[in-house]
Amino acid sequence: MRGTMVSLVGRLRTLSLLAISVWGIATGVHAADVTVLCSQGLKTALDDLIPQYERASGDHLIVTYDTSAILKAQVEAGKPFDVVVLTPPLITALIQQGKVVDGTAATLARTGVGLAVKKGAARPDIGSAEALKQALTSAGSVAYSTSGASGAVFAAALQKLGIADAVKAKGKAIPNGLTGDVVARGEADLAVQLMPELLSVSGVDVVGPLPAEVQSFVVLAGGISATANKARAEAFLSFLKAPAAATIIRAKGLEPS
Repeated sequence: MRGTMVSLVGRLRTLSLLAISVWGIATGVHAADVTVLCSQGLKTALDDLIPQYERASGDHLIVTYDTSAILKAQVEAGKPFDVVVLTPPLITALIQQGKVVDGTAATLARTGVGLAVKKGAARPDIGSAEALKQALTSAGSVAYSTSGASGAVFAAALQKLGIADAVKAKGKAIPNGLTGDVVARGEADLAVQLMPELLSVSGVDVVGPLPAEVQSFVVLAGGISATANKARAEAFLSFLKAPAAATIIRAKGLEPS
């Protein structure tokens, strides 16, 4: 009972800090819609944070999730937005194109790539590069993303392990969406994607992150549209950088910046 009460008090304190933070940065700004284009890597955290921000600020967030590469292409094609969350190189590219305001980029979090199996299935050892190599070559098929940042990390890992051709020959390349869903449906044995994306799929068990020898962290950063209400967009990014929001971001498999 005591542990439950301590947990409840801690959660209430976190919610209070979030509300105070948002109130402080949003005072004087009339409520409106805020359009956010966001990498899937931050989705699990935003699922918890968005309702809190909306209650505290009065603004309504309209969020579209996809891989960073696809969202960048949509911005380049003219898709309207106020805030965009992508990998830093893509944010830089949009700044150079005049789509994102220079000086508004803010690093939000980073996360690694992990591996998952269908819920209840045996979990392979991936504690070392050699163990991961064995797990990947022994699996019947491996689902991996081809358009997200995790795809580039996984491709580099396969090259380093010397098994790129062997894994791709029996792989399930996913152009968009969650690789965990493919494994949950029984269409592949292993799923590889960013840790938060794997954790968001209820039908899989996350084995863990790739070993350090082949791991690369994916960084997510936010930027503000050249056509946005800058004060409102800055308020949302400041909210995501607040210590109380960082607690939730960390709980969802990311390292807040």
